[in-house]
Amino acid sequence: MFALRLHAKIHISAVPVVLAVVAVMTVLPGCSTKHYKESADRQVQKILKEKHKLLFGEEEIYEIEQIARDPMADLPRAEKPPLDVPENLKRSEEPPLIISLEKSLEIATYNSRRHQSNKEDVYLAALALTSERHEFSSRFSGIISSFYKRTTTGDVSEDTLTTETGFSVSKLLKDGASIGIDVSTEFLRYLTSDPARAAASILAVKIIQPFWKNAGREVVQENLRQSERDVIYAIRSFARYKKTLTVEVASSYYRVLQQRDVVRNEWNNYQNLIRARDRTENLAKAGRLPEFQVDQARQDELRSRDRWVRSIQTYYQRLDNFKIMLGLPTDANVDLDDTDLKKLAQAGIRQPALSAEEAITMAMEHRLDLMNARGSVEDAERKVKVAENGLGGGVNLVFESSVPTRPERRFAEFRFDQATWNAGLDIDLPLDRLNERNTYRTTLISLARTVREFGLAVDNVKLDVRDAWRRLQQAKESYDIQKKSVELARRRVDSTTTLIDAGRASTRDLLEAQSALLEAQNALTTALVDHTIARLEFYRDIGILRVDKKGLWQEDQNANENAGTDKPRENDRQD
Repeated sequence: MFALRLHAKIHISAVPVVLAVVAVMTVLPGCSTKHYKESADRQVQKILKEKHKLLFGEEEIYEIEQIARDPMADLPRAEKPPLDVPENLKRSEEPPLIISLEKSLEIATYNSRRHQSNKEDVYLAALALTSERHEFSSRFSGIISSFYKRTTTGDVSEDTLTTETGFSVSKLLKDGASIGIDVSTEFLRYLTSDPARAAASILAVKIIQPFWKNAGREVVQENLRQSERDVIYAIRSFARYKKTLTVEVASSYYRVLQQRDVVRNEWNNYQNLIRARDRTENLAKAGRLPEFQVDQARQDELRSRDRWVRSIQTYYQRLDNFKIMLGLPTDANVDLDDTDLKKLAQAGIRQPALSAEEAITMAMEHRLDLMNARGSVEDAERKVKVAENGLGGGVNLVFESSVPTRPERRFAEFRFDQATWNAGLDIDLPLDRLNERNTYRTTLISLARTVREFGLAVDNVKLDVRDAWRRLQQAKESYDIQKKSVELARRRVDSTTTLIDAGRASTRDLLEAQSALLEAQNALTTALVDHTIARLEFYRDIGILRVDKKGLWQEDQNANENAGTDKPRENDRQD
């Protein structure tokens, strides 16, 4: 460590000066708290901008201060309730506020406690880096002390006032050498008898250059290098988390809309069965149908109403769970924008044209968590080398010099012609290296463990991608099947209705056709939502899902092409 220390012991008749210094030091902390906070924020934001640009090609600000605001303040209000529900199930007579998918992602990003904690982790990693960088900067310190002393010998008392000041500057060089400069001054004044004064100062310089043990950039800068990489890891982890949060919010959002579509389908089916029951009753009155078929229609009508009511309760439950995910109160009168599901239905499904092996190859290149795991292996390898360095002997070349001042009151006039210096070697023989041995063995075990964990991470990524790819293929197949099933079920209902009017089909045939249509409609919506979620999870798992600051993802990329700016860069090494 390079240490420059100035110890000045200044004894002046300066009680007022000492009191002034004490007053300043008492007031200063209170008025400088904001300065320290702003200073930390400036340094941290500068680091994070640089690191984020290094990784993703653009800067990003990590604001951790949360400003109180109402997330529902600017939400539009629906013209009417989105669903027809029984009077006893209505939550509010007033139409709800409408939350779009885009707004949901924005609210989740701002309101989520987990999101805030993850962002603070990134900030704290950068804050820790400022401390490590400070270890290699010039470090200044100063001390001022003053004390009063009374000495009594018989009937004679002698009072003295002593003031001491010390100022120092130190610097640790990146190869392990340290330099220190210290100036100390002492001032003594007798307050009784002869009011004499005395003052003296010393300028001292000390340089230490280590060899072998604790020497070299790889060893000395290891903590700094690790802190630099920890910031990279934290930014990657946060970027990965944002993708995960986006997929979770979008999945939950679409699941709520899916259940709302189920409610509508159940309502429409209930209305169709009411009309079917009316038609059956009219035909029975005309003697064209037996009474038991009327009872069948009535029974199915009751079951349909029960399913409709149950679907409403399920919808409310999913909606409330979604509110909790966004950090909103469960009694908030909000609902979701139905147009988002309609857009999905109109656009149909978009199937990435990637094989499972191609997807795995992309994941190996783009997955942020896998990059961190790979970096952890490199970290463990470096720590083994650092531990090896601690096993050997150490030699420190030491140089010291001091310069006094002129006697009496000339405490600022240094006599360089009277300077003294000495140089020598401090040798640390490797006689007791038990702790160092244990540290070395621990790093070897940690390296082996980290390599195993990296292998497991690779296998898990491959498993995630294969599972996501299979879910995507299954969802596409299911969507194609259910789309045909809905068309077939509609034709079946139409033809059965015509046949029953002609007396060529039974009520049971119509009821079964209505039930088949309901199941097909619900299954089609489920398949559409399943495929949308599977696609987002697939893009997330291969590492090419791009998410902006508000949590929105971009859907216009071609999974067959390189992800471009989304690909994080591996250049996270620090010299």
